[in-house]
Amino acid sequence: MIDSKLILSDKDRVKRELGKKCFDAGVIDEVADLLLRIRSLTSESNELNKRRNQWNRDPSVTAEDKRRLRERVSELDSELKKLKAKADELLHGVPNLPDPDAPVGAGPEANHVVFQSARYHHCDVADPAPHWEIAEKLGILDLELAGRISGSGFGLFIGKGAKMLRALVSYCFSLHEDKYREILPPHLVSGKTLTYTGHLPRFAQEQYKCSNDDLWLIPTAEVPLTAAFAGTVFSQGELPVYRMGYTLAFRRETSAGGRETRGLQRLHEFHKVELLKITEPHMVSSELPDLLSDCERIIRDLELQYRIVDLCTGDMGDKYARCFDIEVYAPGAKKWLEVSSVGHFSDYQARRAGTKYVDDTGRKKYAFTLNGSGVATPRVLAAIIETYQQQSGTIRVPDVLVPFMGCGTIGPEQA
Repeated sequence: MIDSKLILSDKDRVKRELGKKCFDAGVIDEVADLLLRIRSLTSESNELNKRRNQWNRDPSVTAEDKRRLRERVSELDSELKKLKAKADELLHGVPNLPDPDAPVGAGPEANHVVFQSARYHHCDVADPAPHWEIAEKLGILDLELAGRISGSGFGLFIGKGAKMLRALVSYCFSLHEDKYREILPPHLVSGKTLTYTGHLPRFAQEQYKCSNDDLWLIPTAEVPLTAAFAGTVFSQGELPVYRMGYTLAFRRETSAGGRETRGLQRLHEFHKVELLKITEPHMVSSELPDLLSDCERIIRDLELQYRIVDLCTGDMGDKYARCFDIEVYAPGAKKWLEVSSVGHFSDYQARRAGTKYVDDTGRKKYAFTLNGSGVATPRVLAAIIETYQQQSGTIRVPDVLVPFMGCGTIGPEQA
């Protein structure tokens, strides 16, 4: 969440910055009023508690006066508890403030393409087919069977289709294992854990929740990786730390069954490798480009057509202060597919999780968190299948995946 002290010290600037995210910043006035009321009542409560301690040692104070004082202190404590709960509830619904370097705009039309690979059409087929047609003909993907098992918005990979998915994950780990420490986290987390990263309470409708427990399926490994450092105070010089996690991701995608999202473009469940950094604030200027480069590398090594988009304030989402999307071009679907969001959250998540570090002066301060997808498999697979399809109907395996696949071509699978 954002710093409540900033709301009291510079409320107008907070409202202006949140306006860049198209957020109705009127709630900030309500939060500010609550915070001022809390400050006033806290001051009164402290004074009354001080007086009560004095009166307990003063035999001249009557029992009736002491009783009235205790009752007033109790009333204040009760009111403060309610006010703090309300302020906390409102603050948890307030987006992060955008980074000063983020482009300002209301929607995707204001996003900036900051890089696009030179060879736009890297496909040997003149009229490329979409991946769902190619993969199902080859018998490496069965969306109809997945639908019968689970409903729309799921994939079922078979044979070399499943093997290529594993190859993507293995290759990603081979790139980053010397730099990022691997964590294999739980796929079910508490509501409190989802709150740390900003997925709750505002976006509860997008998550999958167990009906009998306060347990939620993770939408990304970012959630448990960030929570692993909740309450941590890093010693001076310990930051940055790098972590990497491979998990399934579960998302209640509302348009998963639509015609515009056929095949692997939008699934409720998919495999993903996530990269996480925890840094001091001054490190972000170097650590964010470095993280973007790490996430970009696998796409570049796969020789897919891709671009990097600097998202504007109105399109980057609540928790981000700055965000870049990596998009690959799928020549069969004839569209750009977002495969990674790479960004920093300033201290927004760290405040929720209580993640701090000791600075050069010995003071404890909130850390900054950064996160990006090393590889999100379904859309990358879609782009590989469409880009590397051949006139014969087979798929050429990208060179960097051949050692993990054990073959250079994917032909028809035998039942």
